[in-house]
Amino acid sequence: MVRQQYLLLFLVLSLLSFLSFGNYHVLPVNIIFELLVLFAFFCVVKRMDLVVWGIFSLSAGYFIVSFLLGQIRGVHPSDFLLAYKAFFYLSILCFFSSKVLFTSDILKKFWYLMLSLFFLKYVVWIAIGAGFRPGIFTENNFEVMFLLFVGVAVWGLRNSLSASEWILLGVIIFLSGSRSGIICFLAMFVLLTIKEMNWKVIFQIFVAGLIGIGVIAIFISRLSGGSAEDIDRVVFFQGFLVAISDWGWWQFLFGSQVLTPLPDEVCNRLVFYQTLFSAKSPDICYSVILHSYITRTIFDHGFFGFFFIFFVINGLMKLSQVTLKARLTVIVILFLNGASVSSVNSVYAVMGIILILTALYPHRYEYEKKKLNLRREVSNEHG
Repeated sequence: MVRQQYLLLFLVLSLLSFLSFGNYHVLPVNIIFELLVLFAFFCVVKRMDLVVWGIFSLSAGYFIVSFLLGQIRGVHPSDFLLAYKAFFYLSILCFFSSKVLFTSDILKKFWYLMLSLFFLKYVVWIAIGAGFRPGIFTENNFEVMFLLFVGVAVWGLRNSLSASEWILLGVIIFLSGSRSGIICFLAMFVLLTIKEMNWKVIFQIFVAGLIGIGVIAIFISRLSGGSAEDIDRVVFFQGFLVAISDWGWWQFLFGSQVLTPLPDEVCNRLVFYQTLFSAKSPDICYSVILHSYITRTIFDHGFFGFFFIFFVINGLMKLSQVTLKARLTVIVILFLNGASVSSVNSVYAVMGIILILTALYPHRYEYEKKKLNLRREVSNEHG
């Protein structure tokens, strides 16, 4: 039931998006997708491995304790949720780990439909000149990440994507005009088409990626006729550096106190993002205004919290028998997206990870069959 409603809702919302080209969608799809994740969560709440229970306890415990501390400090609930949503999502993802929901056939059909609808909507959007970057659900910095994750899941089913699939996916990403999307696509292509994967290759890719990001940043600044400081993400990063300028080592490790406001100097410089200021006071801004998930997470949770999030996601995928290449690709996409926007804090990332966690990969089929036979043997022994 979950798999049918999960994918059917995407199809219906995708078709309804063609009713609007002045806005991304005629419905509040972000809220609908949040409700979809919660609905799917309630449908899969049942037993988990002991290790996953430990992860869930840490994630949910940190979220609950932080919320209580925030309430003592008078933090507005919506401000708190924006800063701590990733730990709420981690708690939910624990229940999808090691579960099987999506078979090969249904996931491949969904992949082809999504590619077709994304391509058609983006082409029509650009053709009629809507005036800003195309989108089928929302701003494409977020939704193309979901499409990439669907591609990773399908790659895991066949250990490859066809040339036509790569080309169509690449065309969609470039039509989106999303800089983070383009970088994520290129990283995905390199990681999933490389033949041998070891730590030496991973290090070489990491170094090449850093150089590539720097080159792209310089190219974009030259293209716009300004300096690097004219790029909005550079301005946000400068604000982050101001905010941590007086930190001690413990703050770098564990972050600031629950929802510590950014300095007035930073808020005043970013006043044009008034919608991202505190829900409690228009004079206060928090880390969400920095846009980049990486800097937001480090400011709120420290390097320990940052690495914990990615470590947990990798661990949950590993328990779901996701291959090393696919896990590394997911982590890199989340990291690169997080250098610009919301990464793990986005419901689109979570929906894509759910597909990856619950897909019935060929090697996983054998694993699940052995696990089922073992349970039957144990049941017969106690019967």
